[in-house]
Amino acid sequence: MKYELIKYDLGQETETGEQGNYSINITIAIHPTDGIAPDFSKDIIVVSNNDMTGHQVDAQREQEVDNYILEIN
Repeated sequence: MKYELIKYDLGQETETGEQGNYSINITIAIHPTDGIAPDFSKDIIVVSNNDMTGHQVDAQREQEVDNYILEIN
């Protein structure tokens, strides 16, 4: 069975440590391409470092979503 990304939504960022790191919950909507199973969603948590630029954080989040889709395929 193969899966494809429908979309993902970002939750609210929350501080996770004294160093200013923060996490975000990302909800990933997934579609099984064989049509046997229904669409479903998965929540993943991504922790970012406060020293990262906005571009780096965006790239990190997108990479984590891509990694999850690759992992389930």
